[in-house]
Amino acid sequence: MCKKTLFLILILILLINLLYAESKEKLQKRNATKAVLYSLFVPGGGQLYNKKYLKAGIEFTAESILIGYTIHYQIKINDAWDRYLQTKNYEEYSRCYDKYNPKQQNMLWWLAIFKFLSVVDAFVDAKLYNYEEKKKKIELKFKGNKISLDYRFW
Repeated sequence: MCKKTLFLILILILLINLLYAESKEKLQKRNATKAVLYSLFVPGGGQLYNKKYLKAGIEFTAESILIGYTIHYQIKINDAWDRYLQTKNYEEYSRCYDKYNPKQQNMLWWLAIFKFLSVVDAFVDAKLYNYEEKKKKIELKFKGNKISLDYRFW
């Protein structure tokens, strides 16, 4: 079995686990570690886990485009190398390499930055998943010169 097939099977297993393996009790809580891991290995996976479907779609699309361009530029570099091996025209290879290598490096940087931000976003969303419910339990009161804080446990 080739590496691409194994990678696709792994992603499929992660997505199935992500979408169908949660019980109703866990719907009220989100594990930040799971969100980070899903976000690292599946484009938009952490956002899917946090039920942020629009963010997941945007991140999946953006990461796919960045990966696609990175692969495209690598293919251009490899084609130039193949032409060099056939013709021994180093100037043509150098021109193509100088044109496509910086573009590929830029795409890799953008992909790394975007992946980092996606992981941070998934972590924060998981930590703040039930923020509105938790906020209802805390009440800050101001009376004259006094401030009181009430917290309801149930």
